[in-house]
Amino acid sequence: ILTDSGGFQIFSLAKLRKISEEGVQFNSHVDGRHIFMGPEESMRIQSNLGSDVAMAFDECIKIPSPYAYVKDSCERTYRWLVRCKAALDQYNAEDGAVNPGQVLFGINQGTVFHDLRIDHMKKISELELPGYA
Repeated sequence: ILTDSGGFQIFSLAKLRKISEEGVQFNSHVDGRHIFMGPEESMRIQSNLGSDVAMAFDECIKIPSPYAYVKDSCERTYRWLVRCKAALDQYNAEDGAVNPGQVLFGINQGTVFHDLRIDHMKKISELELPGYA
């Protein structure tokens, strides 16, 4: 079983969210309440669900977006991936972990920019995760 990070769902709420290095602050489309989701929160939720594969929390940006923004987003997504890996390693080691063998897949970004996609894939592959999307 594979679980998604929730990133796409959050980023689909474009007018209701604010992105920072820490994660994403957004308003519920149901009741307007403020919700925060970052890499650690995403990994905690997926860890609690006990899936076999957890997807990394990433920024899913709209197409088209300016090259400079996409480049910054790729860099932020990489930093979030490093945090996802550390968090999931910690959660898997906890007593009572639902699935201590849960693995993390990284997500390549770069939208339509071939050079950014290649550079980002090279960088995330250095983390030697068991899979990538």
